[in-house]
Amino acid sequence: MSSRRPLRWLALSSLFVATPALAQTGSIGEQRAIEMAMTDNPSLRAALIDVRQADQQVLSAEGTFVPILALDFGYTHTESPRASSTGEITKSQSDNWGAGAELRHTFPWGTQLTLRMEGNRTTSRVPVTSVAAQTATLGPTYGLTGRVSVVHPLLRGSGTTIGEAAIRQARLSRSVSERSRDQAASQLMRDVLVAYWELWYSDRATDIEKQARKLAAQQRDYTERRIKSGDLAPVDLLTFETRLSQLDESVAVAESSRRQKAVELSRLLGKDDPAGAISTSADAPPADLAAPVSLGAAQQAAMAQSPDIKQAEAQVTQARDKVKTAGENERARLDLEGYVQGDSLAYREVAPVASRFATEPAVSAHVGLIFELPLSGQTRTADRRAAELAVDSAQARLDSTRQSVRAQVTKAMVDVDTAKRRVELAEKTVKVAEQQVKAQEQRYASGEGIPLEVQQAEDSLRQARLSAERARVDRAQAVLTLEHLTGRLLSRYANTLSLPEGPRRDSAYLALRRPGPF
Repeated sequence: MSSRRPLRWLALSSLFVATPALAQTGSIGEQRAIEMAMTDNPSLRAALIDVRQADQQVLSAEGTFVPILALDFGYTHTESPRASSTGEITKSQSDNWGAGAELRHTFPWGTQLTLRMEGNRTTSRVPVTSVAAQTATLGPTYGLTGRVSVVHPLLRGSGTTIGEAAIRQARLSRSVSERSRDQAASQLMRDVLVAYWELWYSDRATDIEKQARKLAAQQRDYTERRIKSGDLAPVDLLTFETRLSQLDESVAVAESSRRQKAVELSRLLGKDDPAGAISTSADAPPADLAAPVSLGAAQQAAMAQSPDIKQAEAQVTQARDKVKTAGENERARLDLEGYVQGDSLAYREVAPVASRFATEPAVSAHVGLIFELPLSGQTRTADRRAAELAVDSAQARLDSTRQSVRAQVTKAMVDVDTAKRRVELAEKTVKVAEQQVKAQEQRYASGEGIPLEVQQAEDSLRQARLSAERARVDRAQAVLTLEHLTGRLLSRYANTLSLPEGPRRDSAYLALRRPGPF
């Protein structure tokens, strides 16, 4: 894996400390919102924990081929009864003290090598005659044994494909966890930014409704003064009172919607903000977000870089690797085994044991085959078929993910083009509506117009402004969706975060440091 630096929020997330309340957060920008989500969102923390868990599983699997040292020490007392020709029963006794050291190692290709050294001290007491209860003590006798044993599989468990299966699976599981983490991070970024701009729109919509309400109140007060001066009939005031009540309701609805959007954004940030105190500091949705030049370029980028597709591809790779070892435990076993052993003895002296073992040991050797065959292949066949079906299932999910991503890219491209056109048309509509309001106000002031015409013009202006803001937000959200689908969202925000040196540079986001395809 290429060397790369971990993101700051990835390092901070290892602390796993979430702030429960959104105290004194106030107004935040989109960059700050991303940083807060990357540090405190519990769903992303869970994905990061999964990667750390997978790292430990890899370390555990890699420890499979570490040599094992075994030490043993023991004492054995043995009594053996004997029957004489006269029917008398006598017993011989022996006492044995033994100590041994053994070093075992299994190689990736399946060979097991064992080195063992064993020493013992034995004393025996045997009857001298079968008549008298007299015994003779023999020893102590000192012995030293050394053995080198080798077992090599010829069928079951033979080769690195089988021997290293646990390591490969652990690494592939880590890759799946990393892809899941990337997908979770990209999806979280997209959701946070969408929620951020939804809150921004709710703020703007609330402001527009309040401005309309303020203007309606001013018109109501102006009409009331004209009624008092005798210029208008009292019935004219009812139109403005009705309009003011309608706008009061619109303001209440806008404020309620704004609070809901604030609570949703706070949830994504990993905060608790039931009062909806959080607000946005951006002046307008970013207009410099670049969409792909064509639908073909967008789909090509998505097929190569989409976090969803990469996650599904990693799952297919993992499933295919499992096929290599499926049913291996039910395969016929044929092991070649052998050992060479040296022994030496000394009577009542310890020193000669080692010298005799080195110069004139009693050598034993053995070579043989061990064959084992299950009498039914049902289990192995079923295991292999299940593994193959798992590959088919993973491949089908990958195909479905690719199809879904292509459809989402197409829809997002349509949304981008439509929103761009809507922004242009809404801005023109706002200009025309502003002129219409001025014209109707002048006509009403001169006595040629009626209050309803003024209200209709103001409604048109309010709706035009809301439509313009909605179109800007929709375009930004569509581009953000495209960036998520094509993997560019991770790269864009990774490049804006400060990246400290970390102890595990090889476990950071490779995708975050990769240039985009368009």
